[in-house]
Amino acid sequence: MFTTGSKFFLGATVLSIVATIVVGVTIGGGAGWQAAVGLATTVVVFAFLAGINYFVRDGNVPSMQQNAAAQSAAAQPPAANSMWPLVAALGAGLVVVGTVSKPLVFKIGVVVLLAAAVEWMVQGFSERASADAAYNNTVRKRILNPLEFPLLAGGGLGLIVYSFSRIMLWIDKSGGPVIFVVVGALVLVGGFLFASRPSLKKSLIAGVCAIGALGIISTGAVMAIDGQRHIPEYPTTLSDPAVCNEEGEATGEAAEIDEKASQSVAAKASFAVTVSLRDGKLTATELGLEGERTVVTVSRSNATNIMFRNFDSHEHRFTVRMGSFTTTENGTAVTTKPLVCTQLVDHDGEQMLTVVFPKTSTASDEPFIIEVPGVEGQQIEVVVP
Repeated sequence: MFTTGSKFFLGATVLSIVATIVVGVTIGGGAGWQAAVGLATTVVVFAFLAGINYFVRDGNVPSMQQNAAAQSAAAQPPAANSMWPLVAALGAGLVVVGTVSKPLVFKIGVVVLLAAAVEWMVQGFSERASADAAYNNTVRKRILNPLEFPLLAGGGLGLIVYSFSRIMLWIDKSGGPVIFVVVGALVLVGGFLFASRPSLKKSLIAGVCAIGALGIISTGAVMAIDGQRHIPEYPTTLSDPAVCNEEGEATGEAAEIDEKASQSVAAKASFAVTVSLRDGKLTATELGLEGERTVVTVSRSNATNIMFRNFDSHEHRFTVRMGSFTTTENGTAVTTKPLVCTQLVDHDGEQMLTVVFPKTSTASDEPFIIEVPGVEGQQIEVVVP
C-alpha cells in the first residue's frame, strides 16, 4: 500500500516522464536535447524520493507496534542545530575554486571538508548516545576535545604570529622596535593584572584576550593586503659584478658589499679546487691530485666550489672570468664576459666561491681564468671539457 507521500512523488515522476517524452518529440535540435536531459534528471530525482518515502512509510508508526510512543523514529527528539553542513559546503566550494585557481585553495578546501566530516559524524553519534543531552555533550567533548584544543591552539598561535609579522614588515624600520616594546609591555601588564586579581571572571579574561587577538589579526590582514614596506636589497658581488675588477675595497654604494665579510669557511665544506695567494704568487691544487698546478679541470654545468686562501699581507679579491661569448640580437653582435668574485679577503682569511660553468672552455673566444685583481702576471687557466 502506497502512503500519501509516496503517491505524490510517484505522480510527479509520471508527469516528468510524460513531459520528457513530449519535449523530446516536439522540440528538435540542441535546445530539445538540453530540455530533455534536464527533465530526465527531474525524473530520476522524483523516482529516488518516491523510493525513499515508500521505504520509510512517511514516518508513520503503526498503531499495533509495541512501545511505538517511545521507541519509534517519530518519537525521538530531532537532531540539534549544527554548523557543520555549512562548513562542509564552504569546503566543497573551496575545492571547486581551487581546482581552477591555486593549489593552496584546493588543499585548504580538502582540510575543511575533512574537519567538517569528522565533527559532523561525532556530533551525530553523540546525540544518540543516550536520552540525556548533558551526557551526550560530555561524550562529544571526550572524543573531540583532545584533538580540537591542540589544533585550534596551534592554528590560532600561528595566525597571530603571521599577523604580527605582517605588522612589523609594514611599519617603518625605526618604528619596529618601539611597537615591539609597546606590545610586549601591554602583554606583561595584562598578565600581571590577571594574576593579581584571581577573582576576575573567566569570561572577562577570555573577552579581553579575544579582543586583543582579533585586533592583531585584523590589523595584520589589512597591512598584508597593503603590502610590506620597501626593503632595499643588500648589495652583493652578483648584483654588482663591476667590483670584481677592483683591486681594493669597493667605493660608493657598492662599499657595503665588503662590509663584515666572512673570513673563514666551515671545515665540512666540500671544494674541488683550492687557490692560494702567497708572496704575490697564485697557485692551485685539485682535490685528489698531488702538487700545485697552473691549469685546473672542472666539470660543466655542475656547481664547483673553489676555495681561496689569502696569505698575502694585503686584502685581495678572488675573481673567476668565464670567457667571452658573442651572440647576435636583432642583427647586432653582442659580446658578454661573465665573471664572479668574492668579497675582500683579509690576510690569513679564506672564502669559498661556488661557480657553474654553463659552456665548455672551447666554445669561448677567451680562456677561462682565475685571477686576483692587482696581482699582475698570476693567472690559473680553467679547462671545462
